Amino acid sequence: MANTDHTTLPLNAQWYPLKQYAVLPAPLAREPLDPSFYAYNPSTGALVAPLDPSKPFVAYHPDFLKLLGEEPSLEVVAAHDDYPLFHEAGIWLEETQEVVFTGNCNPSFRNLLGTLRLDGSRSVESSWDRIDPRPADGEHESVIAINGGTLYGNQLLLCCQGTDSIPSSLSVVSPTAPHMSRPILNNFQGRPFNAINDVVVLPPFPHGTDRVDLHGDEATTIWFTDPTYAYMQRSPGYKNHPPQLPNQVYCFTPATGEVRCVADGLAMPNGICFNHAGTVCYITDTGMIAGDGTLHPQRPATIYAYDVVRPDPSAGADAGAGGGGEHRHWGPRLEGKRVFAYCDAGVPDGIKTDKAGNVYSGTGEGVSIWNAHGTLLGKIVLFPLSHTLPSSLPAPNKPRTRYCANFCLCPNGRVCILAEDRVYVARLDGAEVEGSLLPERARG
Repeated sequence: MANTDHTTLPLNAQWYPLKQYAVLPAPLAREPLDPSFYAYNPSTGALVAPLDPSKPFVAYHPDFLKLLGEEPSLEVVAAHDDYPLFHEAGIWLEETQEVVFTGNCNPSFRNLLGTLRLDGSRSVESSWDRIDPRPADGEHESVIAINGGTLYGNQLLLCCQGTDSIPSSLSVVSPTAPHMSRPILNNFQGRPFNAINDVVVLPPFPHGTDRVDLHGDEATTIWFTDPTYAYMQRSPGYKNHPPQLPNQVYCFTPATGEVRCVADGLAMPNGICFNHAGTVCYITDTGMIAGDGTLHPQRPATIYAYDVVRPDPSAGADAGAGGGGEHRHWGPRLEGKRVFAYCDAGVPDGIKTDKAGNVYSGTGEGVSIWNAHGTLLGKIVLFPLSHTLPSSLPAPNKPRTRYCANFCLCPNGRVCILAEDRVYVARLDGAEVEGSLLPERARG
């Protein structure tokens, strides 16, 4: 690998020299939550694998250059210093050219749901608007302690972690005023979910994940993760709400009301997505971070891949047992669990794919990108823009990067990165960057 040929890189990119750093001088230390360049000598505090903080695009493989193009860029488009408003979801709204985001839970347990403009028409201190959902007529309140989300037809589909008195739910919210809401699922056969975390919609076979027009089809399914983070964090609304289920992944068929467990054996199932064809499911396990303030380095910080097995209606695979023209939707299910990638800095949280098969995940230092085979191509490292990195640094004064819980792949190669108190937009100039969830009209 020609990872020392700096002439092929854009000015704001750098190589991570894998071969050069395969053996680092001893003694050696780096904590699991530290950024990947913070390997240091514990005796002297000297960094032994430093990176240039002025170059946020870090290439691990030459194919990363196909994504970067000639002039990638990274800029801050929103900032809020008082509270980490920009935490999760990341839903692209084509009609208004905005990104929907959710904030970290505040002391009242009613975190912000908002939309963020990417057109630069307002300042970084005011570039977002609040969405204040209200229950539709006859519906109870359900949109509380929101985390992940996605599009469901022309509605927002949100993961609501709930409280002691309001069960965790999947709820739909209108993206336009007056933002009416209603829950579509809040239990597994009468047992409350733990705290639904992230969600994705799978259109019927054999259509791609960008077919939002098929979300009303009877064979469309909704997939979501259900860890115990809200309880483990002792969030105010969960003081008396012990978990009632294992940490699992579920598949919900809105047309029938059927909900099935499709994956278990995960410490903390978190982010979830499909490749564009809907044939592979990716699930992040953030078990290294327990949620109660403790860290367990030997637990997963891992992305797992599964094969999606679902019937093909054209082959009669979902024909009802009774025959006679009856049709019934069976499955889909997950098979063939395997390790796709292990995150080397923090944990892999939110996860997305592009139409070329690349996999993106938010991590403790920004966004990491792998190809479909699990090879790390590169990273968008969120160095604070004013930060400079000395060649030698005492261990207590660690170089800072910003954590990314989730993000959104937007048209024209933009990656909207939610980094708690900041929102960054990375512009990738490569021709292959096209998010799997972007509908046809949003391309280009």
